[in-house]
Amino acid sequence: MGVLFLCEVVKISQGQTSIKMSKLTDFIKEKVVSIFEKKDETKNKKNAFFAVTPSTLGNFMFNINYDGEKNIGEAGPIINYFNDYAGMRARSWQLYYESEIAQTIIRRSVTWTISRGLRLEAQPNENVLISEGYISDKQALKGVDDLIEARWKVWASSKRISYDGQMNLGGLAKEQQKNKLIAGDVLVILRYKKNQLTVQLIDAACVRTPYTVVNWQEGMPVEPGGERVINGVVLNDRGEHVAYWVQTTILSFERIEAKSKKTGFVMAYLVYGLKYRLNNTRGVPNLSVVIESANQIDRYKTATLANAEESAKTVYTIEHESFSEGENPYNKQLTEAILPTNPFDIPADMNGIALENKVASSTEKKVINMPVGAKLTKQKHEAEVHFKEFYDTNANAICSTVGIPPEVAFMKYDSNFSASRAALKDWEHTILVNREEAANDFYQPIYNLWLFIEVMTNKINLPGYIRAYQEGNLFALDAYQETMWKGPTVPHIDPLKEVNAVRAMLGENAASVPLTTMENATEMLNQGDYDENIKQFAEELDESKDLGVYVEPIRGGGGVAANPPENAG
Repeated sequence: MGVLFLCEVVKISQGQTSIKMSKLTDFIKEKVVSIFEKKDETKNKKNAFFAVTPSTLGNFMFNINYDGEKNIGEAGPIINYFNDYAGMRARSWQLYYESEIAQTIIRRSVTWTISRGLRLEAQPNENVLISEGYISDKQALKGVDDLIEARWKVWASSKRISYDGQMNLGGLAKEQQKNKLIAGDVLVILRYKKNQLTVQLIDAACVRTPYTVVNWQEGMPVEPGGERVINGVVLNDRGEHVAYWVQTTILSFERIEAKSKKTGFVMAYLVYGLKYRLNNTRGVPNLSVVIESANQIDRYKTATLANAEESAKTVYTIEHESFSEGENPYNKQLTEAILPTNPFDIPADMNGIALENKVASSTEKKVINMPVGAKLTKQKHEAEVHFKEFYDTNANAICSTVGIPPEVAFMKYDSNFSASRAALKDWEHTILVNREEAANDFYQPIYNLWLFIEVMTNKINLPGYIRAYQEGNLFALDAYQETMWKGPTVPHIDPLKEVNAVRAMLGENAASVPLTTMENATEMLNQGDYDENIKQFAEELDESKDLGVYVEPIRGGGGVAANPPENAG
């Protein structure tokens, strides 16, 4: 009926257009309102989130509108993609197992992003907590951040924190990063085991909808309580993750609550690789776009290597002209002694001509005396000539799609300084983005619950925290839980050149301006811990004074001992 209205607008005169468009507008409003009203008639408010989707509106409103095609047939038919999560996940894992390019890209990305694990810097926001009335001044939280970081470091370094006791938090972080890139997502479950918070990772393939538990409404599985279940994820009316169904055996499933009903803290959550659309409940593997390309490279490489191997066995071919004289020197009959032989035991053919005259050899190389009218041709294979060009071009395209520079992925810094520096700077920005995602999506929920347990068990005294929790002040709790997660920095190609460039921009007073902190310098040099280093330095300094071997430096020349005393040795 909507189509008829639009056609009618085209046929009427100019003066009637506004009237008909008004009718069309009223008609569309009526239809859209009826969609919502139909959902309300069911009196099932939990379905409100799924009442109108882009596809629902598109089937009605946009089926005759401009679709992006300028010429008929040019853009091809419209395809509405529905993600085959199981298929993509299986192909992605297969690619990771079989392709060295896929393994290289994933491993390099995980190693650079997570390294040995991100380091916690607790940064409770004193200004916010003062404004909320939970602390009187900044001195109330003095030294708390050091205690938090010390206890977190001990807890995160232990393998006991993993549910199976196999990895520490750094190992778990690398595993979740790898799994989300390959499989599209990974389920993280926080469990309280033996008076200690533990972390469990669940493979994405195990998060599935148990069709024996749910009912079907409007073509979608629904729990008895009314929540929709999409690909193993239980959603409420707002699209919020309520729970997850995990397959434990062939016929058994376990329902994992997303939040604790007692504390309200997150206890289970999905960490995503890619989400193409907002209404996708599951993640898409980062390798999904390059699966076919990587397989083509692998097949091409295998074929080229096989061709090269066979080519190595046949180096030359002999071409004979018509009526050419002589035999093939590679023929078996010419390598065997045929009676009769001459007195010097030189094998001879049937005509009595010594084979020595046909094939001559030395200790280093073989010289073939060709028969009259024959030509020796060396084999050439074009596939071998173009292999590097084909391989590099496609590998670079795959790296670009995944978001890692080829120089970093394959550790080839053979370009000029500017090109290599540009690649590393681009990769540095990508790492910061990936690291922020890992911090927010994986580390932070774990830290929030861990801090809550530490405060509630009187391990850490955090003034005002318990009152903020009892009052349900989530804003204040977020202020208590503020953090910064750090990892190793990307090294400069030429650090001195980088520093000189920055000092040149600063002008005359550049020499007296510090360009970094001692903490950052420590991390850049050897990924060390500045806090531990400075404590160790203080202890060594006191020890040197006690032993009488300490020499007070004479300041001069940029802060370096200019004229050490004679007894400095």
